[in-house]
Amino acid sequence: MTEFALVVPVLLLLIMGVLDGALLMFSVGTARYATAEGSRIASTLGNAATTDTQVVQVIRDNVGTTRLFDVTEIDIYKLNQDGNGNLTPDPTYYNRYALDGTAMTSPVPWPPAQRNVGNGTSDFVGITVNFTYTWKAGFFAPLGPIRTTAVSYVRLEPQSY
Repeated sequence: MTEFALVVPVLLLLIMGVLDGALLMFSVGTARYATAEGSRIASTLGNAATTDTQVVQVIRDNVGTTRLFDVTEIDIYKLNQDGNGNLTPDPTYYNRYALDGTAMTSPVPWPPAQRNVGNGTSDFVGITVNFTYTWKAGFFAPLGPIRTTAVSYVRLEPQSY
């Protein structure tokens, strides 16, 4: 009986850690999938007036099905390409939205109508979903919530050839 009393707390801690780790990985996967779907929609719609609204809606639809984490911000921004093909965010063209679609900056610095969708010259767009995961098992609560991001880059599809 003594062995049981010594092993059970360690076993429970291990099981709770595995379960909480699995929920964290599921949350990361869900956020990455939502971000990729949002960038796919942004690429397809290009410079349509409702592009950002539809991107946020797709992300909301994908992450809204789970209550495991909280989305704090959705960023849609222009990427600049250097001579080596590296992409870097352009800080002047950076749209920030809440999960409900409310713009966090007014006016929006990079409205969809200003996006270049020309053949061979189209813009690159980046989408970042910032989210917070709160530990579900009480053992890890002292570690505090985990704040992380999911990022996706894509080139806008040409709207004319």
